[in-house]
Amino acid sequence: MATINLADKYSKKIVDKFYVDSVVLGKTSKEYDWDGVQSIKVWTINTYAPTDYAKPGNDNAITGAHARYGSTYEVADTVQVMTLTQDKAVSLSVDKGNNTEQMLIKNAGTVMARELREQFVPMFDKYALARWSGQMATAPSWAANITTSADGALAKNTIVEKIFDGVTAIRNAGTDVSDAYCYIGESLFAKLLLSNEFVNYQNPAFGERNLERGVMGKVRGVEVVPVPDDYFTTAGNANLNAGINFMIVKKSVVLTPTKIKDAKVHSDPVGISGALLEVRWLFDAFALNTKAKGIYVSLA
Repeated sequence: MATINLADKYSKKIVDKFYVDSVVLGKTSKEYDWDGVQSIKVWTINTYAPTDYAKPGNDNAITGAHARYGSTYEVADTVQVMTLTQDKAVSLSVDKGNNTEQMLIKNAGTVMARELREQFVPMFDKYALARWSGQMATAPSWAANITTSADGALAKNTIVEKIFDGVTAIRNAGTDVSDAYCYIGESLFAKLLLSNEFVNYQNPAFGERNLERGVMGKVRGVEVVPVPDDYFTTAGNANLNAGINFMIVKKSVVLTPTKIKDAKVHSDPVGISGALLEVRWLFDAFALNTKAKGIYVSLA
């Protein structure tokens, strides 16, 4: 029985296809590396509020003690542990349609690409968006730090204002939206396009490169990325416990470590005349606790 590793043979095509179909990948931080490990720890150095400088006249003349710069704090840090928890797999067979092994391998590669596009990519995107939003039955650690707004249903004359509210909240939290994306359901995106306030939709800067990345315009400096409606509904996304209108996410705040653990074709295994295709993926999605103010969620 011959075994061929599709992860090696088709790795570039598989990865390229995944990035094209996913609305999430390519829009997350690459600052941390999970290669060879399943968990990483991220340390964030704490900062401290300034105090008034005490002039020399306030020194203790008897003891010589002084605290002109205020109390001295030992610089501490906080630690966030991120462990990949999503371990998914599938087993498929491709019946032998001809006598050439090469064609059998190509057929298996085609099946792999379709499986990724129709099953793994939507599963991954739905999970990542739900995790970042914090709207899950078991809330992630950063959920308490994100900003949410219970907006109810939005109309074309309110959608831009609500996105503005999200940008304002992120800016007021002391950060910016220079690397932010607004993920929005297709139906609301259609209303956005009909809104008189929609900014820069026809901006020539949004050419072919941006369309390939799934970016469809800007609102107040935030790049707009439409996603299927069911990604943001509890009926369509089992990871969610609350419906979402849209969410603004800074690229530097979120991470999506992914691995193809196994993608193999077994030729003529026992009981199968043809190929047995086995795929296993290990992945997860995280937001940095200390930067989660860079996420804003409009709840439906």
